[in-house]
Amino acid sequence: MILQSDTPVGENGRIRTLGRIAIYILQVCLLLVTAFLAYQGVRFSFYSSTVYEQPIYELRDSTFAHLLFLGAVCLGAALFYKILERLKPYQEKICTGVLIFAAVWLLTLGFLYVREHPYYPVGDQLNATAGAAYARQENFLMFDRGGYIGLYEQQKGLVFLYEILFTLFGDFSYRAVSGIHVCLSVVTLVSGYGFLKIASKKPFYRILYCGMMMLCMPYFLYLPYAYGDLPSIAFSSVLFWALAAYGKRAKKRYIAIGAVSAALALLVRMNILIVLIAVAIGMILLAVEKGSLRPILAGLCVILAAWGSVRAVDAMYEWRSGYESGVGIPSILWVAMGLQETEGNPGVYNRYQQSVFEECGFEQGPAKEIGKEYIKDRLREMLNYPGYTKDFFVKKVKMQWLEPLFESLYATGTFDDEAYVPWWAGSLYYGKLHDTVWKAANYYQSMIYLAAFAFVAGSLVKRDRRTENGTMWIPLIAVVGGFLFSMIWENQCRYVLPYYVYLVMYAPLGIGRIAEAVSGIGTRITGKSREEDTEESAEAAA
Repeated sequence: MILQSDTPVGENGRIRTLGRIAIYILQVCLLLVTAFLAYQGVRFSFYSSTVYEQPIYELRDSTFAHLLFLGAVCLGAALFYKILERLKPYQEKICTGVLIFAAVWLLTLGFLYVREHPYYPVGDQLNATAGAAYARQENFLMFDRGGYIGLYEQQKGLVFLYEILFTLFGDFSYRAVSGIHVCLSVVTLVSGYGFLKIASKKPFYRILYCGMMMLCMPYFLYLPYAYGDLPSIAFSSVLFWALAAYGKRAKKRYIAIGAVSAALALLVRMNILIVLIAVAIGMILLAVEKGSLRPILAGLCVILAAWGSVRAVDAMYEWRSGYESGVGIPSILWVAMGLQETEGNPGVYNRYQQSVFEECGFEQGPAKEIGKEYIKDRLREMLNYPGYTKDFFVKKVKMQWLEPLFESLYATGTFDDEAYVPWWAGSLYYGKLHDTVWKAANYYQSMIYLAAFAFVAGSLVKRDRRTENGTMWIPLIAVVGGFLFSMIWENQCRYVLPYYVYLVMYAPLGIGRIAEAVSGIGTRITGKSREEDTEESAEAAA
């Protein structure tokens, strides 16, 4: 256990002990979250049918089959670990070769996939890109009070970046958007690889990570999606690597890289605020571990750079458009919608927040009061019916976290009417390939959740100095924040995809440790057998 170490003496020692206690509490919280996901993941999943008008529905999984799959993966990893141990002088070269192969894999398959994909955006995706195209022509009607961007002001950062993109490639250049997503998939891969290299010197874990990222189906299927989800994952992954590198080497350049990455991530998706909260907690833990205020100042620089970039874009559009900022839909209405039940589904989008805002004449004050009163009444109702409340939140979390493809086929299933639909796209979205991909992603998802649980449980049982560095926990702190946030916000699978990818960074550590344990047992058994054979041979010779 982490608390079984010798207690340091002096004031710094007491502070560091408090830091270890804080990490221990964090590990317990993580254990509860990953245990819930692992337990539910091997028992249930949510299925999106080929009829995309239908809501996703729950299926019961074979727990034995999922555990058997994890066992097979761990045995394969243990065998690979044994082979890799015999090639110790070449491990880093092999690891680099696997990284290059994984990058080429993602680029090649990614460009082939998006080149023929007939996706055409609708809804928020189309509105955000239209806002950028119109802004380039100095048409800012969408920024007016009641206009799309006036209502959803969190889109301004994405609109700003799309303006730059459309200036380079032309308005509504969705192929360029998807091509950038393919390139960013390699950025995500390399950043996670670098993060794991700091977490552990063993190339074995990084090789496992490369394999997992190559097979991360929901991330791959979202490549054509013209929105900020994949860029936010890529930029936040760079942020995690930069802060981990700062925690190890304390170089200012890593803070500069982290600040730029945080700014870009927050511009494309405002839910990165959860990541920034995780950054604040992680840097405080690092400051306690180092006995210095510099990590706190560094974290503050990253957070201020991110928030400052958002405020700068707001001010820029306010100046260019003539429409004031800060007039969009109040966040409390989203929370109110997240507590509602629509056609038996908890927290799904039902246009509540926009309807209330329209009824209030797009005035935030009255809309906030309606939202507060609704939440109070709803919480009273939930407190009076605890059984219903438990079912409500459990189902809501399961709907978001247990759809193996995170509704990527639903999100990218709007096709250009004039585009040619290749055979594989028809089969993927409407035919036999659909269920094959879904089943494969289902086993992959349960493996990720089980492996993340194994890592957290292992870190509680066995102390590891590297994991006492607060920056190494930032992605997992974000996962806890995302898990809690998903309980109160809109029920949307896509919103939890970033946290799922963050878990993929830790899954190799979980599976790798299991594989090392299995390999160690095999070595001891093999060694014992060889000793017995030697003794029998000696007796026979005598």
